[in-house]
Amino acid sequence: MNRADACTAVLNRLQTTWPSAWRALDTADPQHPLYEEILALRSSGTCHLPFFSDRGQASWISIAGDADALRSAIAGLRAWIIPSFAWEDRARPVLRPTDYSGPLADALAELAPAGYYRWHSAPAGTAVIPPRLRLWRQVQSRRPNFASAKPPSLFELREQFRLALATGDPAIAGQVLNAIDERQLDTAANTLFMRTQARARFGAYTEITQEPRLAELVSLRLPQAVRTNIVNAFFEVYLRVHDERGDAESATRAFTEAVYPAIGGLLALCRPEDGRPVARTLVYYAASTGAAPPSNDNREQAFFDALRQGDWRAVQESGTRLLELPDTTTSTLILRAALTESLKHRPNAHLETRLAPEHKASPVPESWSQFITRVRAADYTSAESFLELDDRPALHPGHITETLEIVAGLEEFFTDPNHDQNTTALELLGRSLPLLIEDIVGESDFPRCPLGAAYLSLLQLWTQERATHVQPADSSVALCLAGGALQCVPDVDTQVANVLRQWWESRQVRARMPFLLEALDLLAQYAREFGIAQGLWIEGVAFVRAQAVELTRAERQLWRSLGRRLGFDRETLAEYLPEPAIVTEHDADDVLGVAALHKIAIVSLHEKAAQAAAVLLRERTKAEVFVVSELVAGPGTRNAQTADVVLLVWAATKHAVYRAFDDMRDKVAYVQGTGASSIVLSLERWVLSSRVTVV
Repeated sequence: MNRADACTAVLNRLQTTWPSAWRALDTADPQHPLYEEILALRSSGTCHLPFFSDRGQASWISIAGDADALRSAIAGLRAWIIPSFAWEDRARPVLRPTDYSGPLADALAELAPAGYYRWHSAPAGTAVIPPRLRLWRQVQSRRPNFASAKPPSLFELREQFRLALATGDPAIAGQVLNAIDERQLDTAANTLFMRTQARARFGAYTEITQEPRLAELVSLRLPQAVRTNIVNAFFEVYLRVHDERGDAESATRAFTEAVYPAIGGLLALCRPEDGRPVARTLVYYAASTGAAPPSNDNREQAFFDALRQGDWRAVQESGTRLLELPDTTTSTLILRAALTESLKHRPNAHLETRLAPEHKASPVPESWSQFITRVRAADYTSAESFLELDDRPALHPGHITETLEIVAGLEEFFTDPNHDQNTTALELLGRSLPLLIEDIVGESDFPRCPLGAAYLSLLQLWTQERATHVQPADSSVALCLAGGALQCVPDVDTQVANVLRQWWESRQVRARMPFLLEALDLLAQYAREFGIAQGLWIEGVAFVRAQAVELTRAERQLWRSLGRRLGFDRETLAEYLPEPAIVTEHDADDVLGVAALHKIAIVSLHEKAAQAAAVLLRERTKAEVFVVSELVAGPGTRNAQTADVVLLVWAATKHAVYRAFDDMRDKVAYVQGTGASSIVLSLERWVLSSRVTVV
């Protein structure tokens, strides 16, 4: 039995016991005393329903989505209803579905898997209870929610930055960098490293190659990821076109004139395994300079150069070669001490063996699998060292079996009651979760359908661990994982919808309003049944009213559009979200209505959501709006290059198409999310942040 059938069965049973002397039970009448309870039942919320006996007494059941919600409902009933107007069942107030075998057994098993609460009222009390339940809901809707005003620490900001890169949100990444700069929380060099990573992640390669502080940057001790980003940027800007045409002469000339003078010193530290762009750049480096691997004569110099630059990979490579030489002028004590230090930054099992027994510390895990093994063995010091590595080995989600095992292992730790009182283990697991999600969500092939179950598990863990966090990147992670699960796992829409609802209800604050809008958009796109999504939409509109949130005409239009997609009729929309009394043709609130946009391109492989966004944008801008859903750059992509603005849905665009817009980044608006609302809101942000002429 699915949820819709279960709701129907409960309501049919309710109608058969409804007293004829009372107002007729109309489940669609907003003025009926039990209307909000029935609405909560249909939207998977907590509800309280009476079943009447011949003597006029009522036996009530309270249904909630999980055990925590049920406990909260019982506490509320004891404060508002019991014992003044009712009493709880004296035999067994809380029943599990398996304890009941009556006509509603299957329905209650579907609606209340954690159990339900039984209580009773006499005729006099029954008449008073529905109004009190409605008043209780009204009071709850007006309960203020406050987000902490404490500014995030540098550690939290760095974590938000990494998550923003993983989820493809340049706006959040930029906000984090600005916050670090304004509060002077980090050194200028570290902030520049982060800015370089963000530019590389979002394809702003020209900004890297034309960075005013580039000469200073390449002279610093660079993390390997930053060094690789810089080389990639120079390849994309100066070499890729020639290299793909096979024009070695032009590529070599471009390398000699533009690449080598700027970053020649970095290339000596690079390796072909750093990626194809680096490997191709090294080909031209070798052709232009005749560079060759270090000989026996200069291995010591290479070792000390690497040690001075903090290049731990090169330290290990050159140091290992020095260990193999029968005679060397380098002090053995210095050599072994340096190699031992390198293991704190870059794990290397082979070198670990070579240095034994001098290296007494616990070996640093070389992979996430080894990290899980160390946690399972309670070797927390060794496991923590893995999380603190400068160049932590990333998980490769393409290794499906290994990835599933790692996620299952992490889930096992989080749900193990033996860890409940182990603060060291809990803190370590909490730190590991965003790093693992960063590796899984941040890969170019996300989502992978074989990993659908892993996305769902991570979504549940993330929303449980971060329920009270209001940082936007945390919500972005929840949306990304939810989208991955919905795309890859069949018949999971109700489960995902419940998780998203719990995320919203755990902290109903204005900072999460953008999340709620995008979550509803996601459910409207993928869910088969809209019961939970409809309840969320109503909760969102109720929050807007209770907190006096001022919606612009544009935001109001988005909420109404989502309501229509979720199945609400005109009358319901008008009741919950009425139109303003006066609406002019060019409402000053509608920034898109007054922007001089003539041609808008939406680039997304999720064509259904893109077309829905196109309809909204045509109504508001009167511009030509078209959708490009190509796997490789073709006629549609070339047409998009002539648009005033390109709305690039980051999570639903192939790299081959994305690269076609390299020369027009100022006209590209990145869309975080894949739904129609995300696309429209991204255009609004782009218009507000750009100098767009208004009509």
